[in-house]
Amino acid sequence: MRETLEKNKAPLGAAFDVGTTTVVCALVDLESRSVLATESVANPQARWGRDVVARMEAAISSDGSLAELSEAIRGACKDLLLSLAGERLGDIKAASAAGNSVMEHLFLGLSPEPLSRVPYKPAFRDSRVVEPHEAGVGLACGLYLFPLIGGFVGGDAVAVALSLGMPGGGKPVLAIDIGTNSEILLSSGGVLYATSAAAGPAFEGGEVMQGMTASSGAIQGVRIEDDTIILDVIGNGAPRGICGSGLIEAAAALLKAGVIEKTGRIKDRDEVESNLSSRIKPGPSGNSFTLYRGAKGEVALTQDDVRALQTAKSATRAGVAMLLMKAGLEPKDVETVYIAGAFGSHLNEEGLRAIGLLDESWTGIRTVGDAALEGAVLALDAGKKREAEKIARQARYVSLSGSAHFEREFIRNMNF
Repeated sequence: MRETLEKNKAPLGAAFDVGTTTVVCALVDLESRSVLATESVANPQARWGRDVVARMEAAISSDGSLAELSEAIRGACKDLLLSLAGERLGDIKAASAAGNSVMEHLFLGLSPEPLSRVPYKPAFRDSRVVEPHEAGVGLACGLYLFPLIGGFVGGDAVAVALSLGMPGGGKPVLAIDIGTNSEILLSSGGVLYATSAAAGPAFEGGEVMQGMTASSGAIQGVRIEDDTIILDVIGNGAPRGICGSGLIEAAAALLKAGVIEKTGRIKDRDEVESNLSSRIKPGPSGNSFTLYRGAKGEVALTQDDVRALQTAKSATRAGVAMLLMKAGLEPKDVETVYIAGAFGSHLNEEGLRAIGLLDESWTGIRTVGDAALEGAVLALDAGKKREAEKIARQARYVSLSGSAHFEREFIRNMNF
């Protein structure tokens, strides 16, 4: 990387995806528009809470916490810049950042209090250019902060739409950026509908007894062959826990093996005829299933873990149903479904279908990785900034709060 930077004398750009769980930075050659390198770090705001609701409460209720939360996220961005650019930090001539509504408020040091109460309106919606001395991330140029669509649909959703060319004028296209807050976008007839479903942190390893981020030791894949559990572990070492993709694949594999019912209940030992029954253990909140046994301990999937996954999946599907209803469409009308997000790129279609996140009628499934980061990279160009502004201004925000229809869809989609 250092050698590449020394040879490359072009002006540089920096783009950030400021996620609730992970912050990612891309260093960009502004002449070729190519990404030279990317680096990520866990969002240090996690010590105030794993989801945006907990962080909002901390920022509002505790004196000094808003400033600390802002300083923490800016510090993470600065560390990533220094690691990527090093001595060439002064050569960065353009910078952009996209995050959800709460993350952008906290980055700016603005109270997210308006987002904590009905009608859940952000304190701002327009894009911001944060001057170098105000940004506090070590830049010598201004930092472009993406506009928000409304409520909990923030700049990251705008960035996803920008990277995917939404809204297009063709057949209906759906994009789901899976995460703690699943941002959902639907393009139909040149109109972009947008909403955000509070999925909770289960997709990213949160609310899971032995959950962890996708790092060394995390189970990221699970298969069952002839009663044998085959694990895909990051780093190929002994498992320490399970990340979001592992949670989904574990549930899918156990559904297929008849260990988990469609209702999500982990069966009792005497209900499972195969040798897998020996891995089932009763507990105070239901049964658990042991995925791994080793000298240093076990990694198990609990009944509460399965319920957390069901809740996350159901909230996302209910959000999709709301957008389809607003657009006057049926699931079968959707031609292409994009699964976006750094987390989403590690998921396989089979697992997503097994847990019911994908409708049976959807055949054009594409995983597109960190589309929010790609959108932030595009916005280093002035013309693309204008496109982002137009997307945010014209998108139709659909609020899920207090919707009886959303509640019905949520309940209807709870089963696998």
